[in-house]
Amino acid sequence: MRTVDIKDYASYVGITMLMKGLTVSPLKLQKILYYEQAWHMVGFGRENQLFDCAPQAWVNGPVYPEIYHIYKDMVPGMCDHLKMRNFVADGDDPAVKEKLLLDKMGLEKEEIALTERVIMLYGSRTQNQLILLTHSEKPWSEKREGLMPYDYSCVEISLDTMHDYYKQRYDRNRGKIR
Repeated sequence: MRTVDIKDYASYVGITMLMKGLTVSPLKLQKILYYEQAWHMVGFGRENQLFDCAPQAWVNGPVYPEIYHIYKDMVPGMCDHLKMRNFVADGDDPAVKEKLLLDKMGLEKEEIALTERVIMLYGSRTQNQLILLTHSEKPWSEKREGLMPYDYSCVEISLDTMHDYYKQRYDRNRGKIR
C-alpha cells in the first residue's frame, strides 16, 4: 500500500462527514484524521500508514500542522463548523468531488470501508468529546508528559505508539465478542 496526500484525504473526510449530516470543524477534522491514521495502521499493518506524516501533540490533542494551516482561517474559530463550500467549489457536486478524490487517492474497497467506520464511530462525537478522548489515551498523553496543560509543543506523536495502543484495544475488544 502507498500513502495518500493528507490534504486530499482531509477534503474527502470533510465532504463525507457533511454528506452524512455530521458536523465538522477544523479541530474535529484533526481528531478524525488522527483516528483514521491510527485505525488504518491497525487494519492494514504498521508499515501501511495512511499518510506519510505524524501528528503533533498540541494542547487540544493531535494536530497535523499542514491541515491546521489550511483550515484555520476558513471559520472564525477552530471550533466553528466548516461548510461544504470549504471543501467543494461553488456549483460543484459534493458527490462528484468525493468520487474524484477517491479515484485520485486510489483507496481500496477495504480502506474506504474502514474510513467510513471511523467517521461513523468518531464523527458523531463533539470536538470536546474527541479532545477528552485523545487526552485520555497514551499516544498523545505520553508526548505531553511534563508539560503544563497550555504549554506549546510540536513534538510528534509516535506512529509506533499509535499502532501498538490501538492494536491492543482492538485485540482486547475482539476477544470480548467471540
